[in-house]
Amino acid sequence: MLKNLKYILFETYHRPSAKINHIYVVIKKIFYNQKTNLISEKMFLLKSPPKTLVYYNLLGRLFYMIINFIYILLFKKFFDKSILLENHDIEKEGLDNLSGNDYSPWPKQALHLFEDKNEKISSDFIDKIDNNYSKSLEIVINDPLFKDTDWWLECRNEFKKIFLNDKNKVNLNALNNFRNNSETKAEILEYHNYISSQNSKFTNMVKSLSLVNLYHKLSDHIDLSILRMSSESEIGNDLCPQYRGQRLSVRILRYAYYASQIRKNTNLKTNNKNTIIDIGGGYGGLSRVLKNIYLESTFVIIELPELCFLATFFLKKCFPNKKIGTLSDFSHLQSITKKDIVDYDFIILPQPMVEKFADETFDLCINTTSLGEMTNDMQSYYIKHIERLSNDYFYSVNRAKERLDKYNTKGFYDFQFNKRWDAIIYDFTHTYHLEFLGKKRK
Repeated sequence: MLKNLKYILFETYHRPSAKINHIYVVIKKIFYNQKTNLISEKMFLLKSPPKTLVYYNLLGRLFYMIINFIYILLFKKFFDKSILLENHDIEKEGLDNLSGNDYSPWPKQALHLFEDKNEKISSDFIDKIDNNYSKSLEIVINDPLFKDTDWWLECRNEFKKIFLNDKNKVNLNALNNFRNNSETKAEILEYHNYISSQNSKFTNMVKSLSLVNLYHKLSDHIDLSILRMSSESEIGNDLCPQYRGQRLSVRILRYAYYASQIRKNTNLKTNNKNTIIDIGGGYGGLSRVLKNIYLESTFVIIELPELCFLATFFLKKCFPNKKIGTLSDFSHLQSITKKDIVDYDFIILPQPMVEKFADETFDLCINTTSLGEMTNDMQSYYIKHIERLSNDYFYSVNRAKERLDKYNTKGFYDFQFNKRWDAIIYDFTHTYHLEFLGKKRK
């Protein structure tokens, strides 16, 4: 009798503890968003999903932030064991799990786990980076259309001090640490000082919570397969919190959103040889994420000489076996056609080279946030070429209105479009920009 009672109470499917657990899971459900799947094939027997499959709604994020902040104040650690702070909780090498667990997806999905920051770049390729920087700078400086603003001239001088030695050659040590507390006004590098060795552990822990909060907020808007893999590279030696095995930053979450929008709203096939150009593509952060989705595609980055310099280094380190083209590979061509670029994985070129591409070379043209920071003449210049180069899509995330106090430039409302674009996306983003994805009418 006692044996049967014990079996009923503690071992059967419908044991009382299972009913209590069901109630507990139902209560927790009020903290989860719709991306969290709670379902059971048996009545009154809900189970808690693994932690990596839980995404919080507004109430959940508020509760999560409060309880973790209290733990930080009282115990100087996170309540959530899924968060680990580099240089404090773990060594910079990160996690190298050999089996699955509830704290990170399995099999491994985070992009940084498939990269080797210790991969050596040949001296010949370093010389190529060096030479292309000099030639790119010469081309840009000698073209009056690309006259630098006073602000960028300051950034250029900072760049030379940081990344070039006394002989104006590559300072390889500085390049290997280009995202680690670089003293510069350039926001694309300053972003990576958000979590910093110069901050206190308390400050870094609180900022880490902010990133985790953003991760859950964006889970409502980002394809989860892209969100789970989006993880900052260790190239450049920046510091990040690791959450669910991913290295988080504001930038990587922004790139995850852009990549998700592109995949969900275009008909670009992931296994096709798509051609994609990112005008103002920085050091290649978005191209890195997109290359892990569109594996066979060619990505062209048009940038300032300094960022071409960093992008060539960064993408070569991330993709050591991929073919990367630079100015020296294309400067001799009068016209660059689709046939000229499809054998490359990445092509990184200074601004004037955009003129050489043949009409409708690209399946997708991208610009995120930088058009709204250019002079009015440069905005018009790039819009003209985007309309000319696009064979299908243009994806833009830019300020809607002019801003005179900081940039003294027009916004998206002032861009002069001469082609007809069917708006697939026309929305307002979490970055306070107007988001537009247009398909070009032929």
